[in-house]
Amino acid sequence: MLELQRPDSLVMRVVNAIRAEIDNGQLAPESRLPTEQQLAEQLNVSRSVVREAIAQLKADGVLTARRGLGSFISQTPAGTVFRFPQTNGRRPDLAQMFEVRLWIETQAASIAACRRDAGDLQRMKHALQQMHDKRTDLEAAALADVEFHRAIADASKNDYFVAFHDFLRNQLASARKTAWENSARIASGSTDALQEHEALYQAICDGDAHAAAATAEAHLRAAAKRLQLELPATH
Repeated sequence: MLELQRPDSLVMRVVNAIRAEIDNGQLAPESRLPTEQQLAEQLNVSRSVVREAIAQLKADGVLTARRGLGSFISQTPAGTVFRFPQTNGRRPDLAQMFEVRLWIETQAASIAACRRDAGDLQRMKHALQQMHDKRTDLEAAALADVEFHRAIADASKNDYFVAFHDFLRNQLASARKTAWENSARIASGSTDALQEHEALYQAICDGDAHAAAATAEAHLRAAAKRLQLELPATH
């Protein structure tokens, strides 16, 4: 019998209950999921909540639909889509996301310094110019910021890192714009952020892996502070 265990939003509670049954072997790969009505009665929620939870699990690759037969556990029940965990229905924790970004992007910058080519450097330089030229246009400046970091990701020559960077980019889109807005309110304006990006570009351009990692870390810590976040020490 399925039971709700966590005080998250109703949809997430249903998602987690079904995932728990898959994890403990009660719902095996390719087995049929109970009907919406059965799940609604077992979990004491509405069918619309169950329907939304099933739709998310299908989107994540946990469930598959068979026409006229219902929903089945997929052959890859762990799913094929990555999501950040949510607590009490809230969006992912911004401080923890920045910490993950700190760990990953410092290494990516270091690798990019060793693997970048002329095309990568040109993209970074163009993005820097856009950040400078559009510094009073917060939307455009934030987009140029994204492009700069995407160019670094591409310079790593690792498709998996690029894919994860794109996922993080979508999660942090509003935070990046907020950081530029906060920069605009302080005395130095966006100058600090621009100088941080320029220092990072120069280290990668110079092929200095150690300096690239150090400047990437300094930039990310400063960006976090512009969002009133204090990142923990890494060593």
